[in-house]
Amino acid sequence: MIFEVIRNVFKEISSAPRKIQHLSVLVLLVGLHSLFLGIFIFFFTELFYRFFFSADIENFFYVRQAGLFLFCLGLFNLAILRDMKRYHYFVKVIIATKALAFLFLVSHAHLAAWPPIILAAAVGDGLMALVLIFFYRRAGFIAEEW
Repeated sequence: MIFEVIRNVFKEISSAPRKIQHLSVLVLLVGLHSLFLGIFIFFFTELFYRFFFSADIENFFYVRQAGLFLFCLGLFNLAILRDMKRYHYFVKVIIATKALAFLFLVSHAHLAAWPPIILAAAVGDGLMALVLIFFYRRAGFIAEEW
């Protein structure tokens, strides 16, 4: 069943107009980023924390909760691809989550064990939001049938 869903998503992407394809591929990449980062944080919590912060974890609950949240966010992002024509407006939600992530990370970086890595993550989220905005606006979604 999962392979059928994946096949349908790629069929949907390939049958869309070129501008929609670009946006869809970007949504796919952003969704996979959240999904895999969430899995990594949830299942390899200590490794994640040591690698990025060179510190021990004080509270596994909140770190793993963040991993689960990212995993769920990734699933949401990927679900949009099932029918981009119908659910394109949810790209605005992805943009909002990336913008909010940017603001949160910038304003709370000083609380982390190693602030530069948090600021780097903020830059990544900010860039994802900007590129999504660019491709979403470029796609237009003006009652275009495909």
